[in-house]
Amino acid sequence: MPDAVKAVALGSGERRVAWGTTPDGQPVVASTRALYLPDGTTLAWDEIERAQWEKPTLRLVELTEREGSGRTHELDLDLDHDTDLPEVVRSRISASVAWTSHVKLKPAGGVRIVGRRRAGREVLDWQLVFDRDTDPDDPALRSQAEAHLETARRTIG
Repeated sequence: MPDAVKAVALGSGERRVAWGTTPDGQPVVASTRALYLPDGTTLAWDEIERAQWEKPTLRLVELTEREGSGRTHELDLDLDHDTDLPEVVRSRISASVAWTSHVKLKPAGGVRIVGRRRAGREVLDWQLVFDRDTDPDDPALRSQAEAHLETARRTIG
């Protein structure tokens, strides 16, 4: 393991589960709770909407209220160090999703209701993720989405 990877300071109780480096040697570290990026950003697994791996680039999209609109991180990885980082990242993101359902809204649009596991918490963290073409600021659509979210919370926990 390169010294740069060892030097990444993890949170209390965390451990490294996978790592990689950029072509210039900057560390990318997956821990039990989060992903540590070379720019100093730390993303908890439940804060990442999705990850895509197309050698040599790992692309991450942060979770926001509108699908696909979060901050994007593109990391070129050094393929000389063949690690399982991309697979671990996708697995950890998927594992953070405990429950998901897509609901159509009226008169149009939709929202995904997501219950995610957050490290150190027993209850799910509930999130609304509106479709790209659905305005989350529309009061009627927001009201419908929140009603569906409340139903999920009561039913699932």
